[in-house]
Amino acid sequence: MSDPLRPPHAVRPVTALTAVLAMLLLTLSAVPSSAAPRPAADPAAQAALLTEGPAVTSPDGTLTLAVSVLDGRLTYGVSRAGAVLVAPSGLGLRLTDGTLLGGDVRITGHRTRSHDSTWRPVWGADAEVRDRHEELTVELRQRDGRTFRLVARAYDDGVAFRYEVPRQRGLRSLEIIDEATEFALTGDPTAWWTPRDDNSDENAWRSTPVSAMGASNAPVTFRYADGTHLSVHEADLTDYAAMTVVPRDGRLHAELVPTPGREAAVVTGTGRALPWRVLTVTQDAAGLVASHLLENLNPPCRICDTDTSWIEPVKYVGIWWVMQQDQATWETGPRHGATTERAKRYIDFAAANGIEGLLAEGWNEGWGGDWGDQSFTRSTADFDLEAVVAYADAKGVEFIMHNETGANVENYEAQLDEAFALYERLGVNYVKTGYVGDIPGHNHYDQYMVNHYRRVLEAAAEHRINVNCHECVHASGEMRTYPNALSREAVRGQEWDAFSEGNSPEHTLILPFTRGLSGPMDYTPGIMDILWDPQRLGRRVHTTVGKQLAYYVTYFSGLQMAADLPEHYRGAPGLQFIRDVPARWDRTEVLAAEVGDHLVTARRSGDEWFTGAMTGEHARTLRYPLSFLGAGDWVAEAYTDAPDADYETNPTALAVTRTLVTAADTFTAELVRSGGQAVRFRPATRDDLATLPRLGAATANP
Repeated sequence: MSDPLRPPHAVRPVTALTAVLAMLLLTLSAVPSSAAPRPAADPAAQAALLTEGPAVTSPDGTLTLAVSVLDGRLTYGVSRAGAVLVAPSGLGLRLTDGTLLGGDVRITGHRTRSHDSTWRPVWGADAEVRDRHEELTVELRQRDGRTFRLVARAYDDGVAFRYEVPRQRGLRSLEIIDEATEFALTGDPTAWWTPRDDNSDENAWRSTPVSAMGASNAPVTFRYADGTHLSVHEADLTDYAAMTVVPRDGRLHAELVPTPGREAAVVTGTGRALPWRVLTVTQDAAGLVASHLLENLNPPCRICDTDTSWIEPVKYVGIWWVMQQDQATWETGPRHGATTERAKRYIDFAAANGIEGLLAEGWNEGWGGDWGDQSFTRSTADFDLEAVVAYADAKGVEFIMHNETGANVENYEAQLDEAFALYERLGVNYVKTGYVGDIPGHNHYDQYMVNHYRRVLEAAAEHRINVNCHECVHASGEMRTYPNALSREAVRGQEWDAFSEGNSPEHTLILPFTRGLSGPMDYTPGIMDILWDPQRLGRRVHTTVGKQLAYYVTYFSGLQMAADLPEHYRGAPGLQFIRDVPARWDRTEVLAAEVGDHLVTARRSGDEWFTGAMTGEHARTLRYPLSFLGAGDWVAEAYTDAPDADYETNPTALAVTRTLVTAADTFTAELVRSGGQAVRFRPATRDDLATLPRLGAATANP
């Protein structure tokens, strides 16, 4: 961290900007608290926001973040191509001593720098990621002499800012009640949000105008009238409480998840940077999905100084869906799911179908009662852990250990080192953690728990273990720093189709543009028996089989589950696609996208391409160019909703076709309601050229 007392660079005049921002703030202050902020009507005011005061502009010249001080209050605004997206919005930290850091402040200097580099993730949506941005650091001094900085970055696909508080006399530590960070969005864009819950991200997503939205967990995504999309989230969430987004006084506020019984949401030292507040901004919905902004805002890999070959995305099956459907139990007894015999049967199925892993929930002691007194080293009497792991290893299948804490975090931390050492000795490289229930003295997303999830990742890395975390805090791009964070839940996933009214077709088309932006997501796809309802409760999975297959491409995760029972895959034509689709990717392109409506994603792995196309509440025809393919002829192995498929009455009908295509062709997906298509594109062989039909220009359903 640089010296706060270094001579400041010259500061551009802020007089004009100050006047403009003051006018805008006066306008906004008159807006009722239930209404969304409105943009300034004066184009000159908007232009001034771009050109006055300390500001940073993206490398392509499109996005600008400007900083100012109005009557002592630190503020910022954001514009895209000359149009204001975020009107002047407050900044700062509310401390337990009653002061607002940023509330009585002046700018003492600023400096800028440029950055352009390319880095290679251990794994990810793309094999290479470019980090190109402009950075502005604004030096600030409170009237009482305390100093801090605002660091802002502008990328072509978004802007971000964070607070840095140096060590200094009079401010040895930070006790933060909440932030004073605001997002005063102009106009009344459409918002996709999920009701705020400091202990769960498993709520259904909602779509309303900003003026009608409620308090929400992050991220939150918005669409402006001109098609611009903006998503608010955070990055590099370290030793801090998670951020939520709360409408109040006509604007959105960043509010921190509190620690029960403590005034401060965050207690930490000075001499550090706080998490980034991130606004991903793109011209369309596809740009959101393609963005690497959150990863770029996280530190480089901290566990890559040694061998990382154990960090490997995989597909897996699980002793899981049978319990979700109440046909077996996690706890021991006559219907116990995780038995040695069942585990070996699932391993045989995985090995026979090229699926690399087995998850066995309920393998260990302690599932009775509230699940809070589990042992993470002792297996049940009917589950021979060492024998199962050895059997899996002999078949080339990874065993995925399940650690359900039952919200007893102290019990888990007390056993963590011993348990992970055991798993390493057994050759187990994957762990799924869980935190079902209320955590005594804490919210799931408060500062202590954020630190706990990080401690688990770090301990796992020491023992060469990958982590899939359920019921934990939202991702914030940390897979760059800790690539053993292969996946996490933080979503109302597919298990809700088994024990509730389920997930709507629209919900599943909102996820890639909201929750999916924060990092890899374990949604548990691959259900073939869509209408299986063994409890006779009128429940079902709310998709077609075609959409289940599309998830493997449209939903990004380092752990992709084949979630159905092995017997339900018998004779299912979609099983071949599950066999073929990889979990590791080299390149991603988003071909068509509209939040809540449809998505077409193409991903390359090695010399093969895969596409996933899916729709929400309405049937639709999606056509997409194959220009991403290389030269020559390709075989398109397509799995599409069949002509007689129907969401209500025939959701399992699947048409499987093989045709020859080239990069000059356009492919078509005829989708029923909540339907989908999945396609594998592989280079054509001589036999393929001699035997397969070529995609005709008039072909409507390949």
